[in-house]
Amino acid sequence: MEQISIVYGNIIGVPNNHALQKADKSIIETLAADDPRWPWIGRDTFLVPDADNSKIYRSQVIVFGASYKQVEEDWEAWLGKFDSLLAGLSWVSATVHLDAELLPQPYTYDSTCDIKQRDGWAAGAPAPKPSQIGHFSGGPRAFYTNGLRIDPAKKD
Repeated sequence: MEQISIVYGNIIGVPNNHALQKADKSIIETLAADDPRWPWIGRDTFLVPDADNSKIYRSQVIVFGASYKQVEEDWEAWLGKFDSLLAGLSWVSATVHLDAELLPQPYTYDSTCDIKQRDGWAAGAPAPKPSQIGHFSGGPRAFYTNGLRIDPAKKD
């Protein structure tokens, strides 16, 4: 029997820089509507508010969510695709929740940007680079190895 996995979370954008927030919205909008490569992360997975002074207060919050058939079997690939997306965005933090029927508990993954990058985010700063992951924490990056399930509760 096939089991459902729910993945959802948010990406907190750079505060007080509408140019970077607009750029992030543009990057999300360029994602394919139907990602042909499993596990899918497509444009419709995300909700990105307009970076307009009257519509958001300081930080842009990009939310995302999707249901999958047992994505934990390819969780390492999903996280890799998400990390690649983050590598093109300007963000402060990102949180991913994985709630899968086949796992003993839900897992939360947190990423924060490299704090050294924040100096280049002031409005008018010369072309800041996208954020780099400074810290990552959470559950396992893989639940299966060579088709065999890894017990996330078991410590080596």
